[in-house]
Amino acid sequence: MRTSTRLKAMQKWVFKELCEGRKMKTPAPDGDITQIVKQEPQVFVGWMPMRSDKTVYSRDDFPNVVPSITLMPAPSYVRHMEEHRFDRYDHINRMNELSQQLTVQVLFQIYEDGIRLPGFVGKAQSGQGMDMSLIQEGSLEGLSTLEDWISEFKYKLLGERTIPGTDMFLDEESATYALFSDEKYIADLRPIFVGMVNVTFYCFTERKVNDKIRKLLL
Repeated sequence: MRTSTRLKAMQKWVFKELCEGRKMKTPAPDGDITQIVKQEPQVFVGWMPMRSDKTVYSRDDFPNVVPSITLMPAPSYVRHMEEHRFDRYDHINRMNELSQQLTVQVLFQIYEDGIRLPGFVGKAQSGQGMDMSLIQEGSLEGLSTLEDWISEFKYKLLGERTIPGTDMFLDEESATYALFSDEKYIADLRPIFVGMVNVTFYCFTERKVNDKIRKLLL
């Protein structure tokens, strides 16, 4: 099975389990903070889109890509040979063919620009101007929303352990999660909050028969 096929299947599963039918906050048109806009989260493979599908490239035409989940393939073993040692010492019964690995960095992005208190929207729309004392910083809410979304992903992944329609089998012990960091420090991208889960899957190894080596061994 090709890596692209696995990633597309994972994209489909993640969307169904974590995004379909859900509404989460997204930036309002022109950055209008008097509006609260929500949309269904999207799932991307590799990179987020640079423009809408039906438009020409323009800096004024970037689609709302938050909230979203992005699946990015990370460095992986073509064939991980240490599995035999693990099988022997840790009593893990793993098929020998499950030695290819696919590591995926799963990026979660949510948007939280603040909590609007009663009267904020009405006052702004009446022409009196925005009273910023009526909007609270949403850092705690943004962090909570992000962590809850990541926790839901972890719960579903550990329960499933495989990605439907693929040969991907979760390596539970290697999975890690954290807030997105730049160098050694957590990146402050507010009002966008970013977290990540790094997961490794065992996959079936597809080995081509080398006739030259086979003849040498005969």
